[in-house]
Amino acid sequence: MAPTRIDDILDVAIVGGGVSGLYSGWRLLTSAGQTGKRLNTAIFEGSPRLGGRLLSVVPPGIPNARVELGGMRYTSAHTRVAGLVAHLGLKADDFPVGQPENIAYVRGTMLRRKELTDPSLIPYRFTLEEYDPATLSDGFTAVAARRALRIMLGKDVPLNEVDWQKLASDGRYNGTALANLPMQYVIQRSISEEAFRFAEDTGGYDSILHTWNAADGLPWNLADFGEPVSFHHLHDGFETLPLALADFYRKSGGAVRVNSRLKSFDQVTLADGTQGVEMHIVAGGATQRILARRLILAMPRRSLELLDQTGAVLGPGNDRVHALIRSVTPIPLFKLALCYSYPWWETLPAVNVPSVDGKSQMVRITKGQSITDLPVRQCYYWAVDETSKNAVMLIYDDGSDLDYWAGLRSRDRNEPYVAADAAAPIPHTPLPSWDEHTAPKLMVDEAHRQLLVMHGLSGRADIPAPYAAAYRDWGEDPFGGGANFWHLHVDSAKIFTEILQPKPPVPVYICGEAYSHDQGWVEGPLATADAMLERHFELKSPAWLQGNH
Repeated sequence: MAPTRIDDILDVAIVGGGVSGLYSGWRLLTSAGQTGKRLNTAIFEGSPRLGGRLLSVVPPGIPNARVELGGMRYTSAHTRVAGLVAHLGLKADDFPVGQPENIAYVRGTMLRRKELTDPSLIPYRFTLEEYDPATLSDGFTAVAARRALRIMLGKDVPLNEVDWQKLASDGRYNGTALANLPMQYVIQRSISEEAFRFAEDTGGYDSILHTWNAADGLPWNLADFGEPVSFHHLHDGFETLPLALADFYRKSGGAVRVNSRLKSFDQVTLADGTQGVEMHIVAGGATQRILARRLILAMPRRSLELLDQTGAVLGPGNDRVHALIRSVTPIPLFKLALCYSYPWWETLPAVNVPSVDGKSQMVRITKGQSITDLPVRQCYYWAVDETSKNAVMLIYDDGSDLDYWAGLRSRDRNEPYVAADAAAPIPHTPLPSWDEHTAPKLMVDEAHRQLLVMHGLSGRADIPAPYAAAYRDWGEDPFGGGANFWHLHVDSAKIFTEILQPKPPVPVYICGEAYSHDQGWVEGPLATADAMLERHFELKSPAWLQGNH
């Protein structure tokens, strides 16, 4: 049983109620047969909710929809997530992204995404070679990677056959190790400036071509966006994954304590003479002293930095530990969901697109992602209620694009958004999960304006303002960012292993998305947790993964 008194000694204490913390706790208890010992564990979460950066909300007036204000999808390459979803019995659906009929509004020109491979329509001045439709179809990140590889290897190599791990350790680009070069530098030396701007503008993301070192950034971009993959999401919301883990963990005898924030910890000699950890947990206005034989910190960089920098691991003199923690950069990002009384984007003219059987068909915008170089950057046509026709659109923004929204998104100095037509609101029952994430009025008004511009509908007076809005800024503490990317000059493979136990033999361990090779994805926390559990807790690879990874 989990402890009920503050002087009980836990076998394992876990701090962080996100995916990596809940998954670690669940695996430790359900794999007890592998260790031959029944563990006494507890998970401590500083906030009132579990789930970390997975946050699914129900929009008012659209009760069957689950809008993701946090992580929203996984790819066909994410075998850990796919295997775990199947093992837990969760329902997954396809997640549409770049539909050919959707919008690409760049440099004041409204195109459909299918037109991004038509050199005559693109408002960019490429080199003659870059205007080739095959080059445009491949994507300039892939083109740049091939050209860089040709310089490093002296020959052309298919991207799916590249040993990126070997290149990260031994590869040299014009004499310099890839880890010591910004990815943007390598890409921009391989394609024209206009091609780079096109890749950035039509990608929808600000951060992924600017952050990273080249050794980590090139394979990440090519694996997740440069090569064909399919996308999936959970039917009842991505948050159901950590909540299912929490449910199974509790049923296996584990304890979960929310509103319990770790303030500090230190190594301590336990009553039996072994080395353990003393934690100071703030809960209910009081500080509790809790002892554990081992401590797992399932936390991102910013959360680790918010702890008291004291003790045997984080205190003065632990320069190597702090270098490990600082080896990644938190990336700010936000999600903004807007509810409309009808899906006005479906009123745009239908366009001719190829069908599965090779014929063509006229299709309107109903799903997937549209992109723009306007500060709103990308939007997803998320859901339409079958009965009321209420609809919700989701906006994603990251990196330096957030500078534009800096004053508009401040909730301290900005009134909350309320629909202008208060006399005739859209009927709905307020839902706490949505209403807890108030969107600032100035931000909603500006995002709505930009959406109309990118869809070519600025003059349409019949399109209503949103009747509801929700907003989540993942740059706020304690997360510090929606993802964490590897710095320049770091050996990520070495850090991935070392940070699992940053100061041996002190029994303190770190896992999570931040220090993974699938940063920004749920695959990352699962991978680091599995590595930690197998290396330091003597667990075997999970059954649902064997033969599938």
